[in-house]
Amino acid sequence: MKKLLSVLTALTLFTAFSLLNSYADDTETTDLHALAISLGADTDYMNVVNYRHDEERPVKWNVFTDFLWNLSVIEACYAAPESFSAISQSGSCLGISSLEVLAHNGFIQPSDIQTGAGTMNEISYSNETDRIITNYQCLQGYTEFSYYEKFLITDLTYNEQIERLIETAENSMKENRYFLITIRSRGFSHAVCGIGTADGEWEWDGEKYDKCILTLDSNISDTEGNAKGFSENACIYINSETRHCYIPTYEIGMDNDPSFAVIDDNTLINHRGTINPSEAIKTDTSCIKQISRNTSENTKLYAVSDDGSMTLFDEASFSDWAGAANFIKDASVHIDVDDEPTAYPNFRYINLDRWIDIEFLDDSIANRDVYNADIDISDNNVYMKCNEGSIKEIGLQIRMNEGTYNCSPFFWWNMGVYDLADDIDFEVRDNGILLKSNGHMKVGLTPYCYQLDDDGHFLFDKSYTYMDIETVNSQDVGAFIESDNNIFVGIENDEIVYYIDKNGDDVYDDKVEKGDVNCDGFIDAADASLVLAKYSANSTASSEYIGVGLALGDYNNDGLVDAVDASLILAKYAELSTV
Repeated sequence: MKKLLSVLTALTLFTAFSLLNSYADDTETTDLHALAISLGADTDYMNVVNYRHDEERPVKWNVFTDFLWNLSVIEACYAAPESFSAISQSGSCLGISSLEVLAHNGFIQPSDIQTGAGTMNEISYSNETDRIITNYQCLQGYTEFSYYEKFLITDLTYNEQIERLIETAENSMKENRYFLITIRSRGFSHAVCGIGTADGEWEWDGEKYDKCILTLDSNISDTEGNAKGFSENACIYINSETRHCYIPTYEIGMDNDPSFAVIDDNTLINHRGTINPSEAIKTDTSCIKQISRNTSENTKLYAVSDDGSMTLFDEASFSDWAGAANFIKDASVHIDVDDEPTAYPNFRYINLDRWIDIEFLDDSIANRDVYNADIDISDNNVYMKCNEGSIKEIGLQIRMNEGTYNCSPFFWWNMGVYDLADDIDFEVRDNGILLKSNGHMKVGLTPYCYQLDDDGHFLFDKSYTYMDIETVNSQDVGAFIESDNNIFVGIENDEIVYYIDKNGDDVYDDKVEKGDVNCDGFIDAADASLVLAKYSANSTASSEYIGVGLALGDYNNDGLVDAVDASLILAKYAELSTV
């Protein structure tokens, strides 16, 4: 293998998970190796070989609590313990590589990781270093980092990824900076630290390459099992004309469908780190959204840009390793439940502080009785329209980050939509959800909140398997609606409240009184009839949805909705009519 070095450049590579095999490398010093030494490869690698937590090296409880207390509400509702378990058992390549990037770039010092260390290669494995490494391995559990890394892989073409890799390497060398690279291919994902780039001539398996991205790889060790950091066989070789790449150590080439995400924002890497975390990040991740689906080919999912143009996502566009998901920067998402769907559609839309799930729940979908449902999703809005027939039931979840509502930490709304023959629009506003429709709507809403301790940290149950979540009010667990009017549903003093807009100024400040169960602003015979219908349905155990709950229908506050309440509502109507 002939190597001719010319243009030198510094670069960093990063990935989210790791292959745990150790690769011994005792090759003699070469020109490429000498270049790596000049870039800090002999001192700036962490003297810890990639590892995972297992029975011999169990994860410490305080490492887990570090992760929990760093989570936002949206991240916490991903099932945080399971997420942490997967992260800690996958390896430590992301944590090790991130620390190498931050230390070389001067964001942290080696002594911050291990007391007394003057260089990174003086750091060895200990409980102290394990806590810090695992903390940075948890980068992939935080939305800002995770979404940006996946966006770079799913949104950029392979050629664009290679161009970004080369450009970042060249720019980083000029400033003597390291950066992070994530590598993904079939059956393989890994993170490495990029340290430089070189032009030359290399040949692997009969194909020639003229660029080399130098890396520090935590999988590389010497024959005695000690970390070695740099190996020319673990570098990324690129043919600048064809854009083909090859990584000799892992035998990863074009046959393995490789993908690369390059991150050179130190503030993003250290955003929720243990050591002097950055308060703000330079990379704008606020507009990145995850969209995913679990449905048949008869439904279509589109990304909608600001100008209204739509991009269709087909089966091939969804990344399997990302959980049949895609990551976009488009303004919103449009869903067509096309003619004769053959499965229950389920869609998910998530950005930094919104989680929206939509699932069709009715058997009639499988029986092809429902056609042409249109659904539009944006950050603050979910609009549904059934163009033909009626949708008998749709399940919808809108989960919010803390701070979204003034009544924080309430953030999670479960909604059931019944008999949707027209359209309905769910709009997220401060303190609650606004429901707008051009016809009769039947909706049930249940708000939840996570419980916090005195320090603002999330509470978990004693088994530490799920968060302590409870409904707003144990006596009235939901808001029940059956009305022809637009209604705002919110929370006041841990109670569900309803508001309508009587003067049409789009300010919902007219509170609905108990007894006005159809929320039209009047207490009359129509309300009594609806209460009787609810009582009848309850008495006969009917499955028909009647949108009356305790908040508005239990007129005498005895915990029941029955004929007595209907009589009292009629009496109130008679009194108001006389007045």
